[in-house]
Amino acid sequence: MPPISLYETCLDRIIELIKVKHWSEERENPFSRLPSRIVELLVEVCGTSQKIRKFSYFRMLLRSGKLRQLKLCFPVIFIDTCMVLPQMLTEKGCMNITVLELDRNFKNRRNAWLEKLLQKLPLLESLSVQTLFNPRALKDCKRLKSVKVIRIFSCGEFLYDAVDTLSHMKDLEEFDILQYTTQRISNAIFLKVVKLLNNHDKLTSLRFTDSSRAAHHIMANNIRGRHPRYGLRKCSWTIGIGSFEDITALKLSFLQRIVSSVLLFPFVEELEILVLSDDCFEYLKELKHLRSLKMYFNRHSTYQLDFSFLSGIGGQLRHLCIISFKEIPVNAIS
Repeated sequence: MPPISLYETCLDRIIELIKVKHWSEERENPFSRLPSRIVELLVEVCGTSQKIRKFSYFRMLLRSGKLRQLKLCFPVIFIDTCMVLPQMLTEKGCMNITVLELDRNFKNRRNAWLEKLLQKLPLLESLSVQTLFNPRALKDCKRLKSVKVIRIFSCGEFLYDAVDTLSHMKDLEEFDILQYTTQRISNAIFLKVVKLLNNHDKLTSLRFTDSSRAAHHIMANNIRGRHPRYGLRKCSWTIGIGSFEDITALKLSFLQRIVSSVLLFPFVEELEILVLSDDCFEYLKELKHLRSLKMYFNRHSTYQLDFSFLSGIGGQLRHLCIISFKEIPVNAIS
């Protein structure tokens, strides 16, 4: 076993001093003199230490003004997180934060505290949370590039407000709502997707709803000229999942939507698609940048057990996931 380094010994000692509240707020904050990367490391070490059981011990670190990345994703469950975090993060402590990641410790039914916190982060560029909040709290985060919301329920109202708010963020690159369940989402949402696509040339990830209908609308109405192309790298063409649309009408428009999507989003690297008909396979072969493909087949899907089109995509395809009502033998996709 290698000997413990002086650096590790110093970190250990600092954690001990934090635990006994050695530093008082009445004095100068000692952490305000340290480099940002050291303060961020101390937050991480505190979060994984068995010695720290209350989130209030983080106070001096959070108020140092040195944090640029605040990633509160810990294996330890603190009993006082949502209560004390807004109080500890002063405007001075928040002024340099560009990245905010909050795990399930910060999941709460009443999220006024999160909204107040977001309003203190004018330099925020990346947000990842596991709870809903009022998206309007982001209106002053003009530098925002990435928004990810994970494992939530009934996100319909949040979705509409979020799209409206994020439409004004010119640097937006990613908007993802992952692992969610919801009630029916209004068909009108596709018009909001059209607006996002046309107003954000830097957009690379759009995984909160089906984007194939928006693609077909853009093509059918010649919104971006004859041969438009968008830079999306990650998207979902999950037509009708979680909705009660007429399946006959969906099937009739399915292939048109996929053709439009392949033409508009030729650089897609990660794709989720609900396959209503295997006629689309011929067009998926044109996605030469595809690295990850997740295909859903439901009870309405029409398809044969022929996945030879995968070889046409190319050797860059590394991840394949198939979810089907029917049993699919492994040799069908080999």
